[in-house]
Amino acid sequence: MNISPHAMNASMNENMGPCIVASHDTLHVIWSDHRTKGYAIYYSRSTDSGHTWSIAVPITDTMGRGRMPSLAVCGKNIHVVWWDSITKNACSYYEHSTDGGNTWGGKMCIDSNTEFWPGVAVAGSTVLVSLDKYFSGGSVVFLVKSVNNGMNFGPEQQISTRVGKGRSEDQGTATDGKYIHMCWNDNRNNPADLEIYYRRSKDMGVTWDPEVAITDSSSYSPMVFLDSAQVNVAFGFGNILNSWLRQSNDSGSKWNSGLRVTANATKGNDVAYPFMVCDEKNLYMVSMGFPTNPWQVWFNQSNDGGATWSSQTILGSCHGTAFIALTCPVLHVVWPNGGAIYYTRNPTGAPSCSNNVTGVKSEEALQTVLAIYPDPVANNATILFGREGIHQVEIYDITGRKINAFKCSGREHILSCNALPTGVYFARVVDEASTKTIKFIKQ
Repeated sequence: MNISPHAMNASMNENMGPCIVASHDTLHVIWSDHRTKGYAIYYSRSTDSGHTWSIAVPITDTMGRGRMPSLAVCGKNIHVVWWDSITKNACSYYEHSTDGGNTWGGKMCIDSNTEFWPGVAVAGSTVLVSLDKYFSGGSVVFLVKSVNNGMNFGPEQQISTRVGKGRSEDQGTATDGKYIHMCWNDNRNNPADLEIYYRRSKDMGVTWDPEVAITDSSSYSPMVFLDSAQVNVAFGFGNILNSWLRQSNDSGSKWNSGLRVTANATKGNDVAYPFMVCDEKNLYMVSMGFPTNPWQVWFNQSNDGGATWSSQTILGSCHGTAFIALTCPVLHVVWPNGGAIYYTRNPTGAPSCSNNVTGVKSEEALQTVLAIYPDPVANNATILFGREGIHQVEIYDITGRKINAFKCSGREHILSCNALPTGVYFARVVDEASTKTIKFIKQ
């Protein structure tokens, strides 16, 4: 179905920046639209797993030049970034909704020296915005972090170390609240050929491991998707361009040799710009087939962790990257075509899906708490629960003395740590399903 009535020249992002995100049975979608004299970022949602959609609303200036949006969602907090060239120097902008998309505010220019579009990822109250800046005569990947749900952002960190003229761009970013994983296109070794580089932080951006080239030539358009400790980087690769996948099963320490996903065998009829979601051994990927006329949305799936893949299913014609989301057992795909945004769903596309809610394993859904972050914490920490409900929270110090106890509800809670002395603490969380204790440090 066309979910963008009245749209003109509607477009989305490249595959590095998601344009659909699922949260339980709610789907959030964004795109760029030229129905006014300018380009604006439009937002629409479905609260019934894709059956019906809200009227699209502009969340940015309709007289601007807002393009290439990306979004990340945590509970009712929706974080959107986009690229705007209304001024002489392009800017990377950020905007935030705290009520599930009903209202929007907090627009800010994160960077005013933007070369290409930004990306965004979120874990609780930590928001990561990846930037592609004009730097030393080329494009370089940077990252900024907010630890207070987008109220403000810290200093820029340079992620790609290439200097001088060249390209480090189209950065994909993902986080689980403990690690940050980033990948991007890079031509530092050969100006005429791109490789995919990867870098991770094991402490949410305090320190970074060295960059790693995970392809050696003819690579383009990476994205990154996490499933517990498995890191999936999908990209286009080869002289006969196909969608490929490299995986790490230990949070980015070691990588497999690469898995070919699509089966294009004709040079010039390329397949690339893959975007994927996964649930344990079940992997679902959409790619863009081009320059076939018209361009096509390809769908492939694997039920053995990526070792083998189905033949492609053509979902429709497109004029840009397609994006896929999962609300078990439903698969959802959106893409731009003919100036509009189209959506389709497969109500039983993931029949063996183990998630009770998107991004939370069934065994994890029985756990009362999944994470506390940031850790160490300076002022406020976010407790992320594994399920809705009423939770009894008890805070203990290193000696076992109970220093606080309270009840809260929902999927997350902001814990004030201002009054706590520096040291090691434990949060014990109880609900009707289970009890769990997790350690955190006050710095």
